[in-house]
Amino acid sequence: MYVKIWSSKITLSARFVQLFSLWVALVVSTTAFGQYKPLNQSEALSEMQRFSSGKRVLYLAAHPDDENTRLIAWLSNALDAETTYLSLTRGSGGQNLLGDELGPDLGVIREHELRAARSVDGGNQRFTDALDFGYSKSVDEVWTKWDQEDLTLQVVRTIRELQPDFIITRFPPDERAGHGHHTASAELAIACAELADDSTYDLKTSAWTVEGVWWNTSIWWDQTLKDDPEAVHLDMSGFDPLLGDTYGAIGDAARSMHKCQGFGVPINRGPRDEYFKKLWGEGDLESYLDVEATGSDEASILAGEASFAVEIGDRNQSIEKWAAVGSMILDERGGNSDKYQRWQHVMLHLLGVYAEVYSSENPLEEGGSHGGILKIQPMAQDTGLHVASVKAGNRTMGFNPPQPLLMEGYEQELELRVGQEMAVGTVRVRLEHGKSTIMLYLNPIAKMSDRAIGEFREKLAVEPKVHAKFDQSVYWNTGKASQLGYSLYASENGQHQWVVQASTLDGAKVIWQSRSSADLMPGWNHFTAEVPTKLASGRFNLQIAPYKPMNDDAFVLKPYKERHTISYPHIGTHYRYPEAEATLSVLELNKKRIKVGYIEGAGDQMDDALESVGYTIVPITEDTPELWDEVDAILVGIRAFNTEKWLMNSSDRIQSFVSNGGNFVVTYTTAGRGGMNLPTPLPLGLGRDRVTEEDAPMSWKSHPLTTEPNELAPADFEHWVQERGLYFPKEYEGYETVFSIQESTGTSYQNSTVVGHYGKGSVIYTGLSLFRELPAGVPGAMRLLQNILHYDR
Repeated sequence: MYVKIWSSKITLSARFVQLFSLWVALVVSTTAFGQYKPLNQSEALSEMQRFSSGKRVLYLAAHPDDENTRLIAWLSNALDAETTYLSLTRGSGGQNLLGDELGPDLGVIREHELRAARSVDGGNQRFTDALDFGYSKSVDEVWTKWDQEDLTLQVVRTIRELQPDFIITRFPPDERAGHGHHTASAELAIACAELADDSTYDLKTSAWTVEGVWWNTSIWWDQTLKDDPEAVHLDMSGFDPLLGDTYGAIGDAARSMHKCQGFGVPINRGPRDEYFKKLWGEGDLESYLDVEATGSDEASILAGEASFAVEIGDRNQSIEKWAAVGSMILDERGGNSDKYQRWQHVMLHLLGVYAEVYSSENPLEEGGSHGGILKIQPMAQDTGLHVASVKAGNRTMGFNPPQPLLMEGYEQELELRVGQEMAVGTVRVRLEHGKSTIMLYLNPIAKMSDRAIGEFREKLAVEPKVHAKFDQSVYWNTGKASQLGYSLYASENGQHQWVVQASTLDGAKVIWQSRSSADLMPGWNHFTAEVPTKLASGRFNLQIAPYKPMNDDAFVLKPYKERHTISYPHIGTHYRYPEAEATLSVLELNKKRIKVGYIEGAGDQMDDALESVGYTIVPITEDTPELWDEVDAILVGIRAFNTEKWLMNSSDRIQSFVSNGGNFVVTYTTAGRGGMNLPTPLPLGLGRDRVTEEDAPMSWKSHPLTTEPNELAPADFEHWVQERGLYFPKEYEGYETVFSIQESTGTSYQNSTVVGHYGKGSVIYTGLSLFRELPAGVPGAMRLLQNILHYDR
């Protein structure tokens, strides 16, 4: 393998090409948007050496943040292996320390945090479409929710495309993995490695032989690893002269990109050790990790020669060799493949050229025509480049002879036509440099400018001409006539007819419908609908959909969509357009109300739910100690004891509140492996017991918590989402238990909710997942929370 050394900058140049007209279809992909970030010489050389090493590793686990970023940094930069992390899910079942996004919106954040991590550690990123349905105790439960056959096919095809020498898992294929998703990821790695070599499986792809599947274990799992003769040890200490830091530090920086999960870590530049245990196969991982070598295939040899040419300053030779590598990748995988796009990024660096296709607006309206720009700009003199042709959509503009690219650059106005089907399109530019042909596959992005932050980019999104939104995510109906508010957005003036309807969760039956029509003005138009008084109790799905009258009836079309904007500085701005939906929750709820103090947690919405049914909520912070005396109960939001440091130092305040008759209610709080003790008047230690089965049978004592002011019934525990509860207490002497949860494993949990008395007041801790159920509009969760808040011994 070539030694990494510093080299002088390569000077490149450019020429001008005349303008011409073309049409282009807009790219809307599930991959990261095409952010323009030029490579520096060190980054380009690092990438080229990955292509030349001939080594490829697939790291496989279940979620964003499962991956070992330090190991990926070492594999990518010390071993120069093309290292890809395959995350089965996008992490939509997790928590969010940054904001209120949960579910699919959280999945967007975690996906792009994962991509940001790979941009730091040098790895590549892939996903399957497995749904993160939250924590799962058993792999048996996982395979009732994941399509094992389809997921196996996805993983096998990924293996055959990436052609890894080894697959490394983060978890073992047994209960030591600690999470059903984790166990399933290791099981898949083994099964799919074997199937990938079976030429009779999936005839659409070619078989590939994986040398072995190894578990990236640690002394956390096994204290005897250092003395285990079957374990492979890797010393990851080392400094990368191209990147200017140690591999451990690079990995720590990548780890800290998982911000919504609170995974920021300090940089550690000291020694690092990793261990591996074989799960399957006969490959010698120890020798593989120890030997530095260039690949023996033609593409690896050419990539090595191109890298060496850069190091000695032979620009023309580096371009020629790298172009030959690109031709092989193009023939094998296509211009929009991840590998070709990585190759292209390096080639633009070697050429000294900036190239993009962009729109200056985002989102773009569906079915419309929008202006775009193709820009090719030389960044140095004498590039020696010529433009031979440009192809966009079905139109190709060729130059005979090819036109030289001058310093003025090439800029072409395009018309971006966006159809309802959001067809994928790529602008293909053919460049010539000496005897080499260079194909650029440019996917349109949004490029805009702000006076405060300057130029920035976003992934292009396509917005429906008419879309909608409800004023609330949940409408709580307690038997009275009520209104629900919603809005329709129209891009232009026009007459529209639509229906607001409530359906059963399975969509089989419409229980209520309200038809409307109006001449919509451009922009947002607000409306209300009357909800009748005599609806059956339950949880129903609300939608807004256009309709067409047909005789005495109406034909309801597909529901309108809603724009979800997810925007954070570390991931940029992204848009989702799911169907515009809300929940109508019809329930019998006692009329009693008290004043509730609320200490905000992380991404919690319980205060909004309580306000929507008539409660007065008083926000309490570190700076408002006087408000404790003005409320009847205090509700501590999820994870507040984890995120609000002052709260852990408030034992005197909590004791005074409770002893004087207050009801102090604590909801789900994260406990580490050693547990967590809360500063409550009665000692309360939290553990990690949880019930992940949302439909696990519930039973309960006859107790004020289950009878006052609402008499709980089995229906109150129907249609729960994701789980029953988590982080139950493990030390609660002096408290009484109320509920019993029967898990399918046969284990019965009595400790989900505990009630303690102190002085004139009470302390209640509940690990039941009210924080998930209330935003989902589960009626029983609201009835239960009212009982908890109103508890009075």
